[in-house]
Amino acid sequence: MAIVDIGTYERPTTRPPFQVPHLPQNFVERPEHHKQIKTCLLSLEANRTGTLVVSAIHGMAGIGKSTLATAVARNPEVQAQFSDGILWVTLGQKPDLLPLLSDWIQALGDYNYKPLTLDGASKHLRTLLHDKKILLVVDDAWNAEHLEPFRVGGSNCRVLVTTREATIRGAIYHNLDVMTPNESLELLQKSQNNPLTEAEQQQAQELAQTVGYLPLALELAAALVADGVSWQELLKDLRLEIARLEVLELPGADSCTNEEQRKHYSIRACFNLSLRSLKPEKRLQQFAWFGVLPEDVVITDTMATTLWEIDSRDTLTTLRLFKTKALLLPGATGDDQKQTYRLHDLMHDTAMRLLTSDSSPNKLEELPGLGLSLAAAHSILLDRYCSKTKQGMWHTLPDDGYIHAKLSWHLEQANRTEDLHQLLMEETAQGRNGWYETCDRLGQTGNFVTDVARAWRLAEEIFEENPKQSIALQCRYALITTSLNSLAKNIPPELMAALVEQNLWTPAQGLAYAQQVKKPNEQARALSALAPHLSRSLLSIAFDAVCGIQDDFYYADALSGLAPHLPEPLLQQALDAARGIQDDYYRTYALTELAPHLPEVLEEALNAARGIQDDYYRTYALTELAPHLPEVLEEA
Repeated sequence: MAIVDIGTYERPTTRPPFQVPHLPQNFVERPEHHKQIKTCLLSLEANRTGTLVVSAIHGMAGIGKSTLATAVARNPEVQAQFSDGILWVTLGQKPDLLPLLSDWIQALGDYNYKPLTLDGASKHLRTLLHDKKILLVVDDAWNAEHLEPFRVGGSNCRVLVTTREATIRGAIYHNLDVMTPNESLELLQKSQNNPLTEAEQQQAQELAQTVGYLPLALELAAALVADGVSWQELLKDLRLEIARLEVLELPGADSCTNEEQRKHYSIRACFNLSLRSLKPEKRLQQFAWFGVLPEDVVITDTMATTLWEIDSRDTLTTLRLFKTKALLLPGATGDDQKQTYRLHDLMHDTAMRLLTSDSSPNKLEELPGLGLSLAAAHSILLDRYCSKTKQGMWHTLPDDGYIHAKLSWHLEQANRTEDLHQLLMEETAQGRNGWYETCDRLGQTGNFVTDVARAWRLAEEIFEENPKQSIALQCRYALITTSLNSLAKNIPPELMAALVEQNLWTPAQGLAYAQQVKKPNEQARALSALAPHLSRSLLSIAFDAVCGIQDDFYYADALSGLAPHLPEPLLQQALDAARGIQDDYYRTYALTELAPHLPEVLEEALNAARGIQDDYYRTYALTELAPHLPEVLEEA
């Protein structure tokens, strides 16, 4: 089996993270909603209560939740309040949470941490965020459980969530409705070079009413008008297309109210009109290929070059065309200042339908698709990527900002499970695990853990038909996981403290690693070694970690290591913790260490020491008390 070698490396961060997407080209302020959310985020009430405020923007698809969150996050007052940065994650229906948590951890400057579990990654993130002023935006949350690992941070942090349906415990809800007629008219006006005439304003208002004042539908309509379609023609075409869709009775429409159903039709109608306007025909086919991607991914020009098998210049032209037509949304600018893009969920659904629908439809008004099965489409994309490898070895793939995070997903979707197992067996020339080495180099070890978990699950599924292969593969993935666990937590406590002392790690980073240590003796040593470098708030987290140690001796040892550094409120809690230790000697040991900081404890510690039955331990405990109570020296 190829060696999985976990190393460490440093990547300095020069500025606070800012992961906020760009605003749409025809953005219109929605002042009432904007003000409410901003006021909630900037409120100081939570700082006094020590709770983490969670605000949720709730509303139907296409109503502008993500755009509103983007606008709030780009507000100068909000950015000034959250001076340590703004983190953004888009979840969707089936997110791979571990790599997303890992991305946030790295955005905060910690490139050494190797995430193995959701709980561990979330706790690590919580520690890194404890004293920071950071806004955490969780976009498109479908499931409240998916949100929980990102619901971290101290009282100076805030969490802003956008969701269609998820019920989020303790969140302050902001229900977002459609745009007002005036806001809709402003959005449509922004698409024009010249002010609208009175007649055009009337037609624009009719159009806005026809699409139900939905921002996404208005964006698409505005792009069509900017492309030369007259208001009158567009209004006529929209009404015809909505009527056609109503006749089709789209799947799922029965569960909607009439108003919601019509709004859904209006967005679909705008999509269809926009896609029909694409020239030449290959542009429609290129858009359809977006359907092979998972939801909510970042689209880069490099990955699109492979997706479409065209040169980089044509790729940039095509991406800009889709963005101009509002079929693509702007993403956040990366560290290399390159523009990225994203696809709205509803646009992704449309692309997937085109990918799999008939290439020669029976009806003239229906859009031609590619006529592929999803598995075939995934396999074609994989072949395109494979052509970029060296000798068919996946770990030699060039980085395009996409494929390394999603390769195993595409392999599963293409039913190429043997290729997935082979991926995790590839070796470098030095005999190391090739895929791990590549993921580690890119700072994506969370993806590697997810890939192993996916392969393990698929190995379990073939047990009935091939038990021998299933067991062999599961054993292999168990060994890889064990290797990752043992190596990731094998940083000596003294080294943790040294890294903090030399300013190679922040105290929060050191404490985050100490919390990952499982052996009680090593965790006690690590917490004690780090204690002199921790702030009051970090000492509180360290104390909580100590309280989680199950072994009485190491529990007492860790309490004694923290005692000289604990502030008054925590000293009292430590005293209560020491009193709760069942073993007489260990309780005496902890009380003795606390005594110099709480002199009133000396008599209690002396009584506890005298109550120890074992002569040796009683003598030892009394001797430890002697410097504080010289009169017990003779007794000792």
